[in-house]
Amino acid sequence: MKIERRKFLKLSSIAVGAVGIGGIIFYAKHRDRDPLDTFYESTQKVLAAHFGQGRATTLIKAIRHEYQTLAPGVPYIGGKENIFTEWLTYAAYFLAVYHVLKPLRHSIDQVGRIIYETYEMMADYLEWLLHLIGSFKYSDRYISQLREAAAQSQKRKYPGDWVCSFVQGDGKEFDYGLDITECGIHKLYRSHGAEGLTPYLCLSDYVVSKAFGRGLVRYQTLAEGTQVCDFRYKKGREIFVYPLRHGWPPKFRHESARSFL
Repeated sequence: MKIERRKFLKLSSIAVGAVGIGGIIFYAKHRDRDPLDTFYESTQKVLAAHFGQGRATTLIKAIRHEYQTLAPGVPYIGGKENIFTEWLTYAAYFLAVYHVLKPLRHSIDQVGRIIYETYEMMADYLEWLLHLIGSFKYSDRYISQLREAAAQSQKRKYPGDWVCSFVQGDGKEFDYGLDITECGIHKLYRSHGAEGLTPYLCLSDYVVSKAFGRGLVRYQTLAEGTQVCDFRYKKGREIFVYPLRHGWPPKFRHESARSFL
């Protein structure tokens, strides 16, 4: 099953800062649509595959309602001026998914699989085009924005925000990276008693990086009890995210990752 072309490209345009491939024009044309429409539609397809279309329709209605309830309480971290705001929006959406499915006796691992498969559904598209879009994450403009966002995060202006440092690569081992010492998603989920869901959302980075050819390697996450999320990107290389090295279900750890480096 494949997501509609215009919907995925809209999401992709936002993800790369609405640049390239007519992204600015495309985003302006469709900005009246809810950016989460793609998530709702993809989640519904995943739910339908597990529970049938009728049940999926009912669950999506409940998820929409739950997200609308949650959204006003999501911490403000600077709005469009902060590139991490997008991540927090998606995190709140999947928190709504969790809130709807948990009372129905779905385990956290089952909910995590729904999240993972939702991202896989959205990434089911032409590989060459996705890699082309992903290449903008290596542009001077994007890297400059990320470097500045990391510097701003050190000011800790917003309690619910990320705190991270930009890491310049050598072009051989990696191109650039982020060391995240405070995660907005981790904070949001902890405040809702859903801290156990955070590691599963971290797995979406694997799907996104693979789809866009970003070459993410990451050995540690705060959600697994370490002191840092060590993102390292190198264009085009094989992806490695520690918990998935043995496949599904992921084997999370809650001790120091030093011995695995």
